[in-house]
This record gives sequence, C-alpha cells and structure tokens, in this order.
Amino acid sequence: MAKQSLPERRKMSAVLFLSLLSSLSFQFCSCASPWQAMTTGSSMTPQDHDRIFLLSPDTTFSCGFHQVGTNAFTFAIWYTTVKTVVWTANPFSTVNGYSSPVNLYGSRISLNKDGNLVLADTNGSTVWESKTSSGKNTIVSLLDTGNLVIIDSGNKTVWQSFDSPTDTLLPRQNLKKDTRLVSGYRYLYFDSYNILRLLYDGPEITSIYWPSQYASTPLADGRNRYNNTRVAFLDEEGNFVSSDGFKIVASDSGLGVKRRITIDKDGNFRIYSLDASTGSWVVTGQAVIQMCYVHGLCGKNGLCDYSKGLKCRCPPEHVMVDPTDWNKGCKPTFTISSKQPPEDFTFVKQPHADFFGFDLRSKQYLSLEECWDICLNDSLCISFTYQGGAGWCYMKYLNYNGQQYPYFLGDNYIKVSKSFNSSASSISKQESLTCRPNGSEIMLGSENMYGIKKDTIKWIYFYVFAAILGALELLVIVTGWCLFFKNTTERITDLVDAKLKGCFDPEQATAMVRIAVSCLGDRSKRPTMDEILKALMAYDDEDGHPAYS
Repeated sequence: MAKQSLPERRKMSAVLFLSLLSSLSFQFCSCASPWQAMTTGSSMTPQDHDRIFLLSPDTTFSCGFHQVGTNAFTFAIWYTTVKTVVWTANPFSTVNGYSSPVNLYGSRISLNKDGNLVLADTNGSTVWESKTSSGKNTIVSLLDTGNLVIIDSGNKTVWQSFDSPTDTLLPRQNLKKDTRLVSGYRYLYFDSYNILRLLYDGPEITSIYWPSQYASTPLADGRNRYNNTRVAFLDEEGNFVSSDGFKIVASDSGLGVKRRITIDKDGNFRIYSLDASTGSWVVTGQAVIQMCYVHGLCGKNGLCDYSKGLKCRCPPEHVMVDPTDWNKGCKPTFTISSKQPPEDFTFVKQPHADFFGFDLRSKQYLSLEECWDICLNDSLCISFTYQGGAGWCYMKYLNYNGQQYPYFLGDNYIKVSKSFNSSASSISKQESLTCRPNGSEIMLGSENMYGIKKDTIKWIYFYVFAAILGALELLVIVTGWCLFFKNTTERITDLVDAKLKGCFDPEQATAMVRIAVSCLGDRSKRPTMDEILKALMAYDDEDGHPAYS
C-alpha cells in the first residue's frame, strides 16, 4: 500500500470522524458537546432534553427538544441564555419523550439518507418533516441569525426555518405573502390587497381587527395598498417595516440589542428587546394600543371594559362558559325562541357599549322606542346598539367583539328574560332626541359599517372640540378646579348654538365635553386619538349621510 501524505491522512481522519459521528445516536453520547451540524443518517432524541443538540457559532441560539409538559416535547429553536423559544417545528402536535415497546429510543429527529429532516413520535408516526430530498452529504446547521438551514452537497440551502415562522419574527427574517405569524386563533399576514393585517379566525367567526376597524380604508390608517412586494421585517436597529407603509420603531432603537417580533396569546404583536442587565424581555413597541379592539378577546357575548384597566365581564343574565377561559365567552341563563312572545323579554342597557359587526340590519332616523320595538319583535335580534342624534339603530344577531368605553356615543341594549329583576332594566325609551327628516334610510349591516370616510368628515366638530378643550384648559388654569358633571344637560344646552333650535342630542354634546376634560387629566389615562376620532365622528355629514357607513 502506498504511503499517504500528511494532508491525505488528515482528510481521511476527518471523513472517518464525521462518518462515526453520524452513525451514532445522541443518546449514546451523553458526554458529547453540542453538535454544530447534523449529517445524513444521524438522529437525536429528547431523552437528554436539557442538553443542546445544535448551537449557533456565536452561541446566541440553540436548537433541540423543548419540554412543554410532563412527557411532551417540541423540536424548537430558542435564545440560549434566556431559553425563549422563537421557532417550533410542531407547535400543535407534541411528541412523547419516553420510549415505547415499538420504539426503544422514544421520539426522534432524524436526517435520513434522502436528506429529509423528519420528526417522529414514539410509535414511529411522522409528526413533522422538511420534505426535502437533497440526498447524501446533506447537513443541518443553526446560523447566528437563529435560522435553521438544510444544505445540500452543492452548498445550496434547500430549506430554512425562516421561511416557516410560527409566532415569532427575528431580525433579518422576512414575513412574506405566503407566510404568517400564528398564535391560537389569531394571525399576522398580508391580505390579497397587500395590506398587513391581524385576523381572528375562531371556531364560529372570522374577522379582521387591525388595522383599526374604524378606518374605512387602509389609506385612512396610513397604509398603501398599491404595492406588490408584500414583505415585512425587523431590522437590527429595531425598526419593523412593512411594504404597505406601516412602521414601528422600538423605543430603544439602535444596534447591539437582541430583539424579536412576537404575536402574543392576547392577539397583539409586539417588539421585545432583551435587557442584558436583568435577562428579561421588555416591550418596546406594539401594533394595537387599545387592547379591547382585539377580536375574540372576551369571547361570545363578553364585554371588554378598558375604563379601569383591561378586563372582561359578562352582561346581565349571562355567565362565563368556562370560568378559567375568557376566550370561550359568556352564555345566557335564559333562552330566546321564535315561539316565545315578545312580552317575555325586555332589554338591559349597557352604557357606551357595542358589539362590533354581525348586524341583522340597520336603520337611521329612528327613536330609541322604535329601535327597541323592532328588536323586541324579531326573534333573531338578541341586542341592538343605538346612537342618538342621527338615530342610528344597529340590530345584532350575534354578540361578538364587545367593547365598553366612555367615549363611544351610543349604548347597547341586550335582550333578556323579563324575569330579570333589576333596576338596570328599567329604562326610559324616550331618553334620546332624534331629529328625523322625511323618510328613512334602510341598509344591510356589515362589519365595515362603522368605517370613517375621510370625505364625510364634518370638520366643524373638530373646531368645536378644540374650542371646548381650550376653554376647559383655561378654566382649569385660572380657577384650579376640575369640572364635574352635575346638572350637565342644563349646562351643555346653554353652550350649544341657538341656530340648532334644540335639534341635537344633549348626551353627544356632553360626551364632547367629557372627552375634552379627559384630555386634561393624567397623561396615562388620556383617550387615544382613535377613540377621540371615533367619538367625534358619530354625526351626520353635510349631505345628511351617516359618518359611520
């Protein structure tokens, strides 16, 4: 045999070492260091789940089996130091960790000889796979970016975890038209109009809740639908940028900070920055400011109340379906049947509350009494929302996405059994004045009926609001006392222009003053511009059309 040169012997030794390494399962090598790469024919099991299987070269990210239950595991990637998971191969179907009579070594992740990365459960069933067939000499490695890649013998990337995100987006990772972030029933994705949206897709309903449901078009929310790129990403300086024009800048923007974008269980997506001094994640940016706008948060019939901090509650004569889970909502303690006469029911008022969408029908220029009687005599109508002034009546056949906040210039009335004995159900049906022209307009309700159209804004209301705000601010400065709402209606009546000849809703005018006062209070409790805009736009435009249409 010819004597081999030193470089040839070193090369042969390296090949033999890799061959030996790939032929051994990890459970037989408890003393081994974390693998830098998997080669074809190698596999790993969750039996040593505390041990890292793959490690990025700079050690920022780790990959392996992550325990989520007593005997439940996922194959995941996480930040090494804080163990925060950023990607999961099988988020909806865990695997068992312990062996079975069929599989002595339990579940495993394997890179087979065809170059396919396969996660199998203890019974041998495939839970997840990369669906690659790059053949021999394929390797799997974890990059410094947190991207898990499969590379063929030609050094070509044939699969990467960055193309299949779960609930998290890492810096330099793109969210594209065919990918989405998922958390439970909520998704962050690009729609067919190239707009980045948040969607609730629950067991019973599907609805978009971001961008704001009160903007009639994406353009009203600063979005640009005239693009064809459909890509969003978080850069290394903390800027989350979308091709439709949306942008969030982290409050700690700059280089050298570990960050991530995650859609949380509450349906909001946020920028998180790692505080190196404490080892904890800090929220440095978020999409939805008013959390009650998130759909499905309090479930069917539930009301989200943000007046004293975020909380869910059931309306009268309703109880939680599951006391441990608000997402399942509330159920009535009575039944509504088409065979029951209207005399069996009444309504209980929920001040400044509304259930977004799912309108049976809507009518304008009705009095509260008329709206009341229509819903009472319709077995499909389970509640109605009434807005005075223009006399808008929205009749509901489902109560989803309930919200209650003081700046909404309307009230919801929930149909309940007449046996409900409470002073709250004793409501005057003549408490709002409606200025009604000849005839009325009837239209089918839809989920975008509350959209605000820019060309229907009656700017006089903004001027009036600004004037009230300035007057109240001057009042506070000069007198040093706060305005309370005792005998409010009489005071407001004196302020309204006499040219209206009494044809206005005192409650709406009072609400304008209430908003102005709230803007002078504690900065942390001031209403958002979205809430102010929504409240101020509950009026008719110059052509007599509703601002909410």
